[in-house]
Amino acid sequence: MSNASEPAAFSFGRVLFIVVPLALVAWAATLYSKALQSSAQASLERTMAMRLLGDPGAAKLADRYRDADGDLLADPPADARQLLDPQEINFSYVASSEEENERETWQELLAALESRLGRQVNLVSYADPAEQMRALQKGELHVTGFATGEVEKAVNEYGFIPAACFADKDGKFSYSMKIIVARDSDVKQLKDLKGRRLTFVRPRSNSGCTAALVLLMKQHGLQPERDYDWGFSFGHENSIRGVADGRFSAAAVASDILERMVAGGEVPADAFRVVYESEPYPPGVLGYVYNLAPGLREGVRQALVDFDWAGSGLERRYGKAGSARFAPVDYQRDWAPIRQINKTGRELFAKLEPTAA
Repeated sequence: MSNASEPAAFSFGRVLFIVVPLALVAWAATLYSKALQSSAQASLERTMAMRLLGDPGAAKLADRYRDADGDLLADPPADARQLLDPQEINFSYVASSEEENERETWQELLAALESRLGRQVNLVSYADPAEQMRALQKGELHVTGFATGEVEKAVNEYGFIPAACFADKDGKFSYSMKIIVARDSDVKQLKDLKGRRLTFVRPRSNSGCTAALVLLMKQHGLQPERDYDWGFSFGHENSIRGVADGRFSAAAVASDILERMVAGGEVPADAFRVVYESEPYPPGVLGYVYNLAPGLREGVRQALVDFDWAGSGLERRYGKAGSARFAPVDYQRDWAPIRQINKTGRELFAKLEPTAA
């Protein structure tokens, strides 16, 4: 006859045999789930940063270019057969989704370029900076302008040569990045943006995106998606109007465009408040493709520097914000702050590598 205590001992052993492995499995599953969540969060943060920064481009000139004089710009081709000497010059300003009468703004400068170059100058426009850069690389675009944040990529990968930018009557030029909020907003300082929505202009826009993104991440530990919502307006004017009419709670914008719109009566000055203003940056710049024939290169540069703004469409559109002439630029010196912002952005981006599960 069997011992009455044996079945109980046997049952308890079986319970241990089943429960302990299950507990270990559950514990391992919990750790794995947490690892997956951590990896997913890191991947999300990296994806958001990628979308906001866009493709920052190379930090130095592409290998196909030479820079014998060390000015960080592509030298003209040594082989004269590679020089671009078009019978008609295509000109564009900064790519924008804003619809405006560009010919009215630029017609006097186009005439001055035609007179100086002895060639017909055609006004073309682009809604997308990437399309604009491709046209420059293909030799379809010869003289053009890029917004501040686009210049480094245009220089390093597409052979753009900055020549001159908007300046005041004394030849001084600069603008700043401002983060603006609605007048009645309870956002008083940058840390108050946590849990809010910040509107950027587009990827690679310096004042409209990169400078603000780097500032919030590096100095305030605020990351997009994790700490605040965000969106793109695809135009400084769109961002400014959005804050002024209450559609956007906060936006990063360029000070010169903000000043121009207020001076022109496009938005009321009391519709918003500035909660942050950056150090000065160089504004957008006009220039030409690196392989333009020498006579044309010098002609473009001289036409810009000598152009008289008085009574022109440029004065009517940009004069209210203080612009009165074109001033020559030194890319190596003037764009040093922008290259540093882009460098910091690349470093921050690299730290967002997903954690291995």
